[in-house]
Amino acid sequence: MELFNKLQGLTLVNMVRQAKLYPFFRTLEGSIGNNVTHKGKNLVMMSSNNYLGLTHDPRVINAAVEAVKFWGTGCTGSRFLNGNLSLHEKLEKKLAEFLGTESALVFASGFLANQGAIPALAHKGDYIFSDGDNHACIIEGCKASDAETLVYRHNDMEHLEQLLKSVPADCGKLIVTDGVFSMTGKTAKYDQIYNLAKKYNARTFIDDAHGLGVVGVGGRGTANMYNLPVDVIMGTFSKSMASQGGFIAGSAELIDWLRHNARSFMFSAALAPASTAAALKALEVLMEEPERVVKANANAEYFKKGLQNLGIDTMGSPTTIIPVLVGDDSVCLGVCQTLLKLGIFTTPVVYPAVPRGQALIRCSVMPTHTEKDLDIAIGAFAQVAPAILAANAAPNTNAIYEEMNNGAGEFMKSQMRV
Repeated sequence: MELFNKLQGLTLVNMVRQAKLYPFFRTLEGSIGNNVTHKGKNLVMMSSNNYLGLTHDPRVINAAVEAVKFWGTGCTGSRFLNGNLSLHEKLEKKLAEFLGTESALVFASGFLANQGAIPALAHKGDYIFSDGDNHACIIEGCKASDAETLVYRHNDMEHLEQLLKSVPADCGKLIVTDGVFSMTGKTAKYDQIYNLAKKYNARTFIDDAHGLGVVGVGGRGTANMYNLPVDVIMGTFSKSMASQGGFIAGSAELIDWLRHNARSFMFSAALAPASTAAALKALEVLMEEPERVVKANANAEYFKKGLQNLGIDTMGSPTTIIPVLVGDDSVCLGVCQTLLKLGIFTTPVVYPAVPRGQALIRCSVMPTHTEKDLDIAIGAFAQVAPAILAANAAPNTNAIYEEMNNGAGEFMKSQMRV
């Protein structure tokens, strides 16, 4: 087959576009964090990862501006060679202080942090144990490693133990899990993971991209929430830290090893000065104002209660990520499109991002959401609740792409349920 023939394989995407249900790449024309502008209309943003509402904080903005004035717009090279700024090192020191680790290392993105750290730590002859619901960047990090990856069923500690028992006792073992799972908002069972790691002489690696700033004392993450140590903490700045980039935190020995062995760190341009300064200031604000974490979680409880009063299943999420279980892929897309018309920006999540028949609408809240914002969102969900509840009552485990096989007519007909 000619190489580019595959580029014609977007039948599903084109049919969803034709049905006016395509939910991606929606252009934002303006934003103040909790509210955004789309097609000239003001919307309540209910699916952002801006968990602490700091992307428009004047202190964070000013720090980024001043960094550009002092350092310029870029670092012109990798940290390894000519792009290592004192600003990077200041952020790393502050991260280690906040997380209670000996050291930290800043990467150009969270994706690169996982893609660099996992293969640098787990080599041929070692084993990685990865939760079945782990984020794509963990999966790619595992693929980049020469170690063998064994996937355990999501949060299934009995299965994890079975896999730990199945490998040689004296081999290297790394258990990798999201701290807060990005789609459902549920947390890893780190207390049990920690005990299994001790029992089977394994190391632990928590991806706290969605946990930093959300769980733990003052937002210090998943391991802190359980008051237990962890060998490797990974995090991002693109969520609670209102910026861009990622990091790994741990022992001084670990970080020095990664400086010289994590290829995505060594051979990528250093994090831009503006992003570094913004992340540093956001971290400082979080340390000075831990009440932001309390307010974010209080808003989450208010919103969850409002949805639950409508009979909507929020899947038991204990965090600021609030999933709305729909079940049916096509209904999920239709409901999100209706919510958009009602002034609410949400994100649909369908297979394969979630298991078949578990399509959901991913919502999230921030401390800057007003009660009015949340009430508007709850009111909009009240209007689509009948469609959601009907989909819950008549589960459809077919994925959208499978419905496509029945032709456009069947897909279009399915929209009449929304």
